[in-house]
Amino acid sequence: MRQRQAATEHTRARILAAARKLLLSESFSEFTMEAVARKADVSRLTVYYQFGSKAGLLESLYDYLAKRGEMQRLAGTFRQAVDPLVTLQEFILVFAHFWASDREIIRRLHGLGAIDPEVGEGIRGRNERRRQGLRVIIGRCWKANGSPTSIQESDAIDTLHMLTSFETFDALTGGGRSLEEVVTIIRRQARYAIGIIEKTSAK
Repeated sequence: MRQRQAATEHTRARILAAARKLLLSESFSEFTMEAVARKADVSRLTVYYQFGSKAGLLESLYDYLAKRGEMQRLAGTFRQAVDPLVTLQEFILVFAHFWASDREIIRRLHGLGAIDPEVGEGIRGRNERRRQGLRVIIGRCWKANGSPTSIQESDAIDTLHMLTSFETFDALTGGGRSLEEVVTIIRRQARYAIGIIEKTSAK
């Protein structure tokens, strides 16, 4: 039983690796379950059995990338209860590291999500979870530091959601900036977005 499970996990990892390579090297129209099966040297039925559909395969690929990009660190940021501004800074850092971990393939996945409704639905779901996390952090920040009357919560959430998106990270990094420089910019703008500027370092 243990050997069978190990073999299944090995096959699954091989399919995901093949999907990643294919997505980087071929056009969106050529990214099919059949093409992935050929690349992984397995049957088409094996790919369908493991992932169910192309959208399911790409969701699993995103999960695979998230694990490699250490997104599991995100849970720890919310257990940090001393200073919610530190939580926000760490939240930004975790996502920046993830976006940087496999930038080209993440860009391709987001591009595919823009033209494929099923893939797009999965990415929108992930983005919504990021938005919910930011809503929690903003609530904690304003509770600890006072809520600025001039800033609407919805505006702050939307702005932080934009600042922590892959598209923003990709645009800033594309300007030749290092990861550290991009994180510093996003953190500084995030503090402006929630109206807290002077109380701790912007870095």
